[in-house]
Amino acid sequence: MDGYGLIKYIHVLAAIVWVGGAFTLQLLAIRVSRSDDPGDLPRFGAWAEAVGSRAFLPASLILFVAGLIMVVQRWAFSDLWVSISMLLWILSALTGALYLGPRSKKVGELFAVEGPTSVAARAGMARLFVVSRLELVSFAIIVFLMVVKPA
Repeated sequence: MDGYGLIKYIHVLAAIVWVGGAFTLQLLAIRVSRSDDPGDLPRFGAWAEAVGSRAFLPASLILFVAGLIMVVQRWAFSDLWVSISMLLWILSALTGALYLGPRSKKVGELFAVEGPTSVAARAGMARLFVVSRLELVSFAIIVFLMVVKPA
């Protein structure tokens, strides 16, 4: 395996963790939001936040760096599929840093203060689910662009 192949392998592994993990969390979010146990939603929120910071953040950074290296080696930043993918990645990073992270923390604090049946915390969690589902759509677009590489 040449250097490009190794970087591509690392890029794909990071994408599997990032995209696959986000998809799995969405399935769990649907299940938890329908649960009869009011404690499930706050627990899920705490676990999702932990997975996000410990797995998704490093995977997305590794993915981005590996992608940059591959573009420098074989592609061009002016390629439309590269530009759109990078833009969507940057929007995802900003969404995570400026909205999902801070709002998740606030929702967790609301659950801690008001309890697992907190109406405000549950509404906040529902908004987080919507934003993260939209983000998952952008991940699907990025994966499509990576596979098809339209001109």
